[in-house]
Amino acid sequence: MKRLVPVACASLLLISACGSGDSSSSASGGDSKKLVYFMAPNTTPTRYIQQDGPAFEKAIKALDPSVEVKFVNAGGDSNQQLQQANAAIAAGAKALVVVAADPNTSAGLLQAAEQAKVPVIGYENPPVKGTMYAQVIFDPEKVGEQQATYFASQVADGKLGAKPVKVARQYGNKGDVYTTQMLAGQNKVIEPLIQSGDIQVVCEDYIKDWAPDNATKATEQCLTKTQNGVGAFFGFYDGITAGIIAALKNKNLKTPVYGGQNPELTGLQYMLTGDQQDNVLKAFSVEAEAAAKIALAAAGGQAPPADLVKDTIDNGAMQVPTAKLESTLIHLEDGKDPGDAVQKAVDLGIFTWAQICEGPAASTETCKTRNK
Repeated sequence: MKRLVPVACASLLLISACGSGDSSSSASGGDSKKLVYFMAPNTTPTRYIQQDGPAFEKAIKALDPSVEVKFVNAGGDSNQQLQQANAAIAAGAKALVVVAADPNTSAGLLQAAEQAKVPVIGYENPPVKGTMYAQVIFDPEKVGEQQATYFASQVADGKLGAKPVKVARQYGNKGDVYTTQMLAGQNKVIEPLIQSGDIQVVCEDYIKDWAPDNATKATEQCLTKTQNGVGAFFGFYDGITAGIIAALKNKNLKTPVYGGQNPELTGLQYMLTGDQQDNVLKAFSVEAEAAAKIALAAAGGQAPPADLVKDTIDNGAMQVPTAKLESTLIHLEDGKDPGDAVQKAVDLGIFTWAQICEGPAASTETCKTRNK
């Protein structure tokens, strides 16, 4: 995917975790120019650095070229993110767009912003337990339901063998709004299968920080516990499924893996190799554009755009006005080129074939024909 910001701006996302914020921002404060911050949580998932951040700036500049966008990256540390928020407030920020480094410990950031009367817009994995102007999110409950509906169809069709199918489940970071809502969506479909005896959950783990290496550790522990007796792994996100697949490959196991979403290159690559069965696609540029419109309204002292912000989600302190976006499930089909499914991710502008056809997917037949 073509990068949409200058190299220096993109680099700031990577390096700003080393300091409390962008010290150069103070020159941009004041009333002469509106300053908006995009606050990334970490380098994992990669999307916030490589796609969402650049797309957000592009959308802001298209809507109002006079607005300056600054990027910071918390490096997975809530304290670091709080320091960055305080620095942004001191620099004169008119709005903060925040992907929480850890929602469980994000209340301090919201309190600081509220005291300074700086509106906060939550983005995808938002802060919780505090006052927010609004948030934009791909409906997590629907995402979980999409994943589980496809998984249930595989169980019903006998694709995973005799019932009960022994299933290992791996969730996201415990306490995250996205984890809680996604799990509710999954369980709408999965709980009846557990009650009927169609599936047996043999392992379940929350994966700290959604990190692939933590997913690998949980998978290794589950395989030891069950003596490799797992019929399928059901995850929450491409980083988690990548961690699962890494552990399976270390043991030369071919256990099917489900539950991809929030697509990363690894997830789409593993679909081409057949290691991952599905994915829930999110058009990152659509979310970034929605956030840009909401941020400009916030910076201008206006109400959230009614055409976007139509729902609310309880964040433990208030009902947050929320823009819920639509997602698309793709999955492998017997006898069909997996590229037919992955093509939808390319069509949405998430990644290009040149990007996808690297690493584990480079030698696949799909890449030989489509990466031209």
